[in-house]
Amino acid sequence: MEVKKSRNSNIELLRILMMLQIIFLHVSEYGEYSDIASLLEGKTELIYWVLWLMCRCPVFVFIIIMGYFLSETKTDFNRKRMLKAYLPMYFYSLAIPFVYGIFRPEEVTDELKIKAFIPFLSRTWYFMTLYLLVLILSPYLNKMVRGLTRNQFLGLLGICFFMLCIWQPLSMLEPFEGIIGLKKILSTQGGKSLYDFIFMYLLGAYMRRYHIFSSHNNESDNLWNKPFIYLVGFLLLGLINVFIVYKYPDDGIDSVIGYNDNPLVVLQCTCIFRFFEKLDFSRYERAGRIINYISIGNLGVYMIHEHPLLRHLIWDEIFTIDNISFYTGIGYLFKIIGIILVIYIACWSIDWIRRMLATLIKKAYISLKGEVV
Repeated sequence: MEVKKSRNSNIELLRILMMLQIIFLHVSEYGEYSDIASLLEGKTELIYWVLWLMCRCPVFVFIIIMGYFLSETKTDFNRKRMLKAYLPMYFYSLAIPFVYGIFRPEEVTDELKIKAFIPFLSRTWYFMTLYLLVLILSPYLNKMVRGLTRNQFLGLLGICFFMLCIWQPLSMLEPFEGIIGLKKILSTQGGKSLYDFIFMYLLGAYMRRYHIFSSHNNESDNLWNKPFIYLVGFLLLGLINVFIVYKYPDDGIDSVIGYNDNPLVVLQCTCIFRFFEKLDFSRYERAGRIINYISIGNLGVYMIHEHPLLRHLIWDEIFTIDNISFYTGIGYLFKIIGIILVIYIACWSIDWIRRMLATLIKKAYISLKGEVV
């Protein structure tokens, strides 16, 4: 499949890294790394918290990237872009239960069969549903953005940041819980709500226009144009999160710290995006093409390994790592890296086959249509 030259290799590399982080988060949840690390305590728990809190950005970063690029589009509604996102989603929603049902028909329930035909409404993948909702709203968000001055735009982001990243997390902690509650007013599901996704879209749009810390300029001696200042910021913010978890172990803060809309995580998202935005791949054209080609399969990787049926297969039967012995063995971190890469490569390969088949079908259709005409 031909890769569009307009793709930014630095941002595409960020997409790949974020997808690898998503798989790591699933290792932590479904492979029970989080629970077992807490049980083992000591060095194992510390390593877990450092890794986990450095991997809290992927969901928000994907939407920041979306806002960064789509906010400049002028079209009212891009049907082609919608279909490009929805058709693979619909394909996997139908194909996975169908293939799975051939080998294990008893596990494909009637409910799953019905849901397979309405993946957007049934929330088979929460991220894809929210992604499409933001895509639908994007033309209206873009018109709003174009009508705001820089100060107005910054004020809007400040209001969103306070509501979603300050007020909301505080309302879930003692002694604030019950005093400044947000029940029936604002519920973000730990950063997995449409509110958060729209906020991240707007943040991406703002960075495209104003670059957060500085106006559009290319002065090489400007501190904010140095990529590694953002990488240092990202790492420091992650370590502050780790410090907070250990400083207040019995206050329930560890759950709030892990939310996507934790204020420090949102700042981390900004820093890691800016770091990759500032990287320059112009001298590495061949590497850039490879990165661009790999990143095309990212959403396929997500949808395949996160489908409920395959999630059960992967974590309960293929990678049975939900036991203490796995995490106390020699080099368990290398094993985790191996699992992440195997899942990414396997799912990417499946998506590559889907894309090749789609290309062949499209060519055959065009050829047949030409002959008929």
